[in-house]
Amino acid sequence: MSESKNKLDIYSLDHLKPEVVAVAFAKCSRSPESFKDIADELTDEKSADFHEKWVVGYGHSSVAEHATLHLAIENVSILATKVLEDNRLASYTEKSTRYQIFDRDKYYKPENIMASKFAVDYETTMNYIFDTYTRLNEPLREFIVKKYPCPEDQNEKIYNVITKARVCDNSRYLLPTATLTNLGMTANAREFEHAIVKLLSHPLQEMQAIGARLKEESLKITPTLIKFANANEYLQKTPTELSTLAQEFLTAEPESVNPVEIVSYDPDAENKLVASLLYRHSEEPHKQIYARVKNMTPEEKEKVIDTALKNRADFDQPLRELENIYYTFDILMDYGAFRDVQRHRMATQLNQKVTVSHGYELPEEIIEAGLDKDFREVMDRSAELYHKLLPEFPNEAQYVVPLAFRKRTLFTWNLRELHHFIALRSGSKGHISYRRIAQACWQKLNDIQPLLAKYIRVNMKGGSDSWASTMFKPEYNYMPKK
Repeated sequence: MSESKNKLDIYSLDHLKPEVVAVAFAKCSRSPESFKDIADELTDEKSADFHEKWVVGYGHSSVAEHATLHLAIENVSILATKVLEDNRLASYTEKSTRYQIFDRDKYYKPENIMASKFAVDYETTMNYIFDTYTRLNEPLREFIVKKYPCPEDQNEKIYNVITKARVCDNSRYLLPTATLTNLGMTANAREFEHAIVKLLSHPLQEMQAIGARLKEESLKITPTLIKFANANEYLQKTPTELSTLAQEFLTAEPESVNPVEIVSYDPDAENKLVASLLYRHSEEPHKQIYARVKNMTPEEKEKVIDTALKNRADFDQPLRELENIYYTFDILMDYGAFRDVQRHRMATQLNQKVTVSHGYELPEEIIEAGLDKDFREVMDRSAELYHKLLPEFPNEAQYVVPLAFRKRTLFTWNLRELHHFIALRSGSKGHISYRRIAQACWQKLNDIQPLLAKYIRVNMKGGSDSWASTMFKPEYNYMPKK
């Protein structure tokens, strides 16, 4: 073999169609040829035949992971974006409610509601919400400019961008989940197939329509790999049957609890982490290492953990060993905060439906600006329509709920992801609503396992204690009128 064939070579195959790339990589396991040579022999027809045999016929779906698609998804509801982004193994960029003013007439109108006796109520309420949202932006801007005047050393363009963000940070709470938005999605064909199946199986018409369009567009790029993505009976029936059981067994009203609670964790997490950190550097079986760790002194255990984490630079992620430690948090947060927290998909997330049952957040600056009466009126009218729709349209009722209302989600994060989530979301440049969530998560962890919490980088300025004494005192804990 010539010396040139033994040299390191790295090159791109992005000039090829995604299905051809998938075949070229798949054949590597059984062909001595280079990827270039394999790809040169492939035609669209040969690629399709390969996928028909191996991916479709024999179920070797991992091949589809080498075909990457980038799809632009426009004019879908905010509610729909969270269904799309519930697919973990993909990348998303979404139009931000924190940096953009949304158009007055851009909201989703469910066909079944518009064909019902509630059509006029729906449009009238949605128009009122958007009219208020549009009308309040200018007085909010005047208030923000007065509260945060431009520093002498700051560029006016930068100041205007910051000012707009501060306005949107408050006004976005008025936007309903029906608000139309855009997002970009990048994923491999296997993940797109999974996403399409989930969407086609969803009870809401909008999700089914998005699933159908995603399939249509994906087939143009990967005609073989996506073609058997269809509605799934298991995904259609099971949620409905579980919902019936929930109504049968769970009849109590929701209790008032802290917005962040750790509902499950491993009391022996410290021993497990120390054993994991030592395992890679030993030849002993884990059982033997773990037994020795249990007999170590607290100081010895701390020394191991400290050694594993003390050398991290600002952007270094902690070692993978931290993924062996898990915590489950039950979090009640406004929908605006949820939109950011939900992006941390290296987790197991279980979402309850969007509802008005848990009340809503009233931003402090809305009160300072003297706009709280208008804000409350939007919440009350939204809640009134929600309760009208709920008996006949329990799923579609979610569309009328503004982002200020709270929703509940169960998150199971490993310790490594908690390092990332808490450090990022507690940062001073973040929105106060999710900053307080991240701070509260750290505080709860620190209460039970301070040795593990102390290595997490957290910004507690304006922290969870402040939150408990302001955002959640009774006069801020507004409940809508029924």
